[in-house]
Amino acid sequence: MNIVKFLEKKPKIFSVLFSIFLVALISFIDYKTPGISLPFFYVFPILVATWFAGLYAGIFISVSSSMMFLADYTIPEKYHLYYPFVKYWDTFIFLSFFLLTTYLLSKLKFTLNKLEKLAQCDGLTGLTNRSFFMEIASHELNRALRYKEPLTLAYLDIDDFKIVNDTWGHNVGDGLLCSVSDIARKNLRKIDVISRLGGDEFAILLPHTGYEDEKIVLDRFHKILLESMRNQGWPVTFSIGAITFTRPPNSVVEMIEKADALMYRAKKTGKNSLRHELLTTAITAK
Repeated sequence: MNIVKFLEKKPKIFSVLFSIFLVALISFIDYKTPGISLPFFYVFPILVATWFAGLYAGIFISVSSSMMFLADYTIPEKYHLYYPFVKYWDTFIFLSFFLLTTYLLSKLKFTLNKLEKLAQCDGLTGLTNRSFFMEIASHELNRALRYKEPLTLAYLDIDDFKIVNDTWGHNVGDGLLCSVSDIARKNLRKIDVISRLGGDEFAILLPHTGYEDEKIVLDRFHKILLESMRNQGWPVTFSIGAITFTRPPNSVVEMIEKADALMYRAKKTGKNSLRHELLTTAITAK
């Protein structure tokens, strides 16, 4: 099993305890090998603790490793020092090296996490972006097909959004988009996935959600959106097309196209409406 994936699935305390075990193991081997010194091997438990448990865990293991290194100097047959202060100087050097390693590893992990988040999120709203949404939706689609579960996809468009941009400017329009995103995060379920596909269009994926449950969730969400827009004085409404697939297609693109078409039907018949549809037959590939 890949050790990285294994440790990523474990709680942080497991990585800390595993690192302590490695420190003890290295110290024991160091004690049993008088002719060999192993201080640099302590980098491995420091790496595990820092990467999988965080900066403070890495600092703790760094200090512990330095103490084990210092204790190793008490073995008379291994070290014959003319100057007693040398052991403290060497310990200080290795502690500094360990702490620097911990700091650099934590900064690297932070940077990688930030880059990963930027690659997955919409820069304005913080919602998942289109590419990451397609990845998540594909995973949920495969699960729905495997376990024969229903799957619902909703496509949302903000009616008259251009009026806001033209009247108050794009900054206000951006604020409106962020407001819609915040409302979605607060009022949809934790299992639901919300994405800004682009412009003023959003997709909402409701995993293992049937037609009746989907109607309750989205009807309530639609009402909350309208009430919030009225309270903030924004003259916009929402057209939403939601399709529940009891037999999902083999492609996320097909699901989006179906929900998008239903949304446009809602928009063409007066806007500000939520259309639900139950699709019980598989979509035939074109």
